[in-house]
Amino acid sequence: MKIIFLITLTYIFHTFTYASEAVGFYSSGSLDNSVSIDNYQNPKLLIKLFRSRGQLYGTHELGQALDGLSAHMSLLYPTIEPVQVGDMSSVNGGKIPRHKSHQNGLDADVVYYRINELAQSPTDSEWAEYFVNSGKLNSNFHSLRNWEAFKYLVENHSVSRILVDGAVKKDMCRIAKERGESATYQEVLRRLRIENTVHKTHYHVRLKCPSGSPKCRAQVEPPQGSGC
Repeated sequence: MKIIFLITLTYIFHTFTYASEAVGFYSSGSLDNSVSIDNYQNPKLLIKLFRSRGQLYGTHELGQALDGLSAHMSLLYPTIEPVQVGDMSSVNGGKIPRHKSHQNGLDADVVYYRINELAQSPTDSEWAEYFVNSGKLNSNFHSLRNWEAFKYLVENHSVSRILVDGAVKKDMCRIAKERGESATYQEVLRRLRIENTVHKTHYHVRLKCPSGSPKCRAQVEPPQGSGC
């Protein structure tokens, strides 16, 4: 009995001491006990782009969301390309080049799914494809698979926002309506927020403050409704 108690106490202490923790706001924060994407990486399901930037880290919750997405989508579509993750956070969070956000381990950039199922090379220094040109989606943007990915993330993880280009949001409103899913998945559409400047090549998923991160500062919730 004493041994079991000590093992339990050690586990609790270890979890409390070393659990990842988002600190502060997404644009003015830091990250304690970060988790590397390499802890979840399976080259057939999930690959990390732009590794030389060193932005491989996040909270455990973010790692679980990306890992879960890769497993879910590969079950739905066995030939699908891996989830391709761009910038996350630095090992201790804080400011990183190219971003005002990504500071507290709750943000990740992810490539949209393609019709041709071809993943870009992990050695590429920049995004390989623009899916939005002159306000219109290109022919390689896979509407259904991206819709299924957004549904999975919002329905299964504590998502604050998914930032997308306006053309992507419009297309998701279209496909939800055509499939009769606008009402059922209104919360998914609500979380898809338009930010046109940089989201023609990828979307940006941001999680809410985890329950185990008391120093995390939450972003204001998006307005009610689908935004369509």
